[in-house]
Amino acid sequence: MLARWFRSVFGPPIGSGGNDMNGLWQRAGDRMRDELGQVGYETWIGPLNFVGHQGSTVTVEAPNRFFRDWINDRYMSLMRSALSAEAGGQIEVRLTLGENAAVAPQQQRPVNGHANGNGHANGNGHANGNGNGKAVAANRATPVAAPRGDRHPTLNPRYSFAEFVVGSANQFAHAAAQAVANQPGEKYNPLFIYGGVGLGKTHLVTAIGHHIYASSERPRKVLFMPAEIFMNELIGSLRRDKMNEFREKFRRVDTLILDDVQFLAGRERTQEEFFHTFNVLHAERHQIILTSDKIPREIPGLEERLRNRFEMGLIADIAPPDLETRVAIVQKKAVLENLRLAPEVAMYIAQSVSSNVRELEGCLTRLAALASFDGSAITVDFAKNALQDLVRNSEAKPDIETIQKTVADFFHIRLTDLKSKKRTQHIAFCRQVAMYLCRKLTDSSFPTIGEHFGRDHSTVIHAYNLIMRRVTSDSAFRLSIEKIERELKSIRANAA
Repeated sequence: MLARWFRSVFGPPIGSGGNDMNGLWQRAGDRMRDELGQVGYETWIGPLNFVGHQGSTVTVEAPNRFFRDWINDRYMSLMRSALSAEAGGQIEVRLTLGENAAVAPQQQRPVNGHANGNGHANGNGHANGNGNGKAVAANRATPVAAPRGDRHPTLNPRYSFAEFVVGSANQFAHAAAQAVANQPGEKYNPLFIYGGVGLGKTHLVTAIGHHIYASSERPRKVLFMPAEIFMNELIGSLRRDKMNEFREKFRRVDTLILDDVQFLAGRERTQEEFFHTFNVLHAERHQIILTSDKIPREIPGLEERLRNRFEMGLIADIAPPDLETRVAIVQKKAVLENLRLAPEVAMYIAQSVSSNVRELEGCLTRLAALASFDGSAITVDFAKNALQDLVRNSEAKPDIETIQKTVADFFHIRLTDLKSKKRTQHIAFCRQVAMYLCRKLTDSSFPTIGEHFGRDHSTVIHAYNLIMRRVTSDSAFRLSIEKIERELKSIRANAA
């Protein structure tokens, strides 16, 4: 199966060594996939074409100069080590350019070719429903519209598993979502997905709804509703004395998807009604799916009994996508929009916007609109000019004083305490967070940051390393840090 897939994507080997070296490249590819992850592999190694070998030198072809330079800078040592490990001896890699590499990306492929420039997304938009997120290149890039029955009539038709790009930051949540979609009410009930704004929570839970609706033998009632609308419907039902109709609507569904449940916080009557609705659905093994920007225990004003129920299933987080995933997202969205995008443009967008997927989509929308007005080719220079306002807000850096004030406000402490000599555990922790963000978000040196806090540089280094380790290991804490960063970004945008 793997060999057939390889041949379908890369074609037969050229040069001496034939099948043996072809097999070596496949095995080395498995090693690189393990190292880079599925998305990283498909984005950067997948587009390479094994040509052949001469002695201990393997020749690999890159689709264009951009890919060749990027692979040389980032992945050449990995490629050599993977090939050498599989060959049992030292292998050198010669990276060449494909025949069409000199052709401008806008002209080198027809609309129905690999419009994303790297062949990462498949022609039918499917992301391989086994949970590994593999998107194999096919012979066309324009996605095939799904049959009408494959989409729930009231859910967003664009939010399906096929359009969801899987990366290291969302792989666990994606796998959990597919498990629930395949066995609703049987595994992970409720499923609770949390993460920052614009990272794909709503997309993922909507995809579950589409799959459950399309795959069931009998018609299944799938109800998607933002928590705020749930609350408004409850208020309206109470006012009109129609609570029986309200309960009938929500307690007779096969799958209930409640988006942004943090809006239930502090709403006692709404929480009580949802508590009983939850119990009825769970007792009848109907699937409950919830999203939030916080884990249950960090939602203020959430009743303990409801928090316990949210935690009785599976909790999965979605973090901001890494660079490789952002590139893949840009390319996938471009294919879905029939927008031919050169790989260097996709890279520019991915490097310029790192906060969330919605901003990436906004960049693509603006590029497509501006390019269509005057028929311009979408080059890096064109993208820089078209997106300068969006990117300028993203690139603007806060100063140390703004970070100090924002952190103090976030943790509800006085700014004077943050900058004081006080060493109480809470204040010391907030001070460490502020030092970490000062180092991460500004160009200031450790000694300069220390001066603003009345500390020496070694204290700042310790704080930075401490918070960085926790951000890496604690996903809930990472979300708190990301919220502060989004607040700082909002302040910069308003000031621009």
